Amino acid sequence: MVAPLDVTFKHEILADLDAPLSPAALEEVFRLSGKASPDLAGSVRLTAAEQSYIRTQVEAVD
Repeated sequence: MVAPLDVTFKHEILADLDAPLSPAALEEVFRLSGKASPDLAGSVRLTAAEQSYIRTQVEAVD
């Protein structure tokens, strides 16, 4: 099981789903995935599908 993303990065991403991921958030995602982090700082954004998925995860469930 993959460890969850730190709450600081969750809040950062939720604050603006259209914004590029910060270098720190991007590095954390790669660390959690166990993959080497390429130099992509400032150029990685969530896809429309990823944004949609995140929105469904924060909606209240009855």
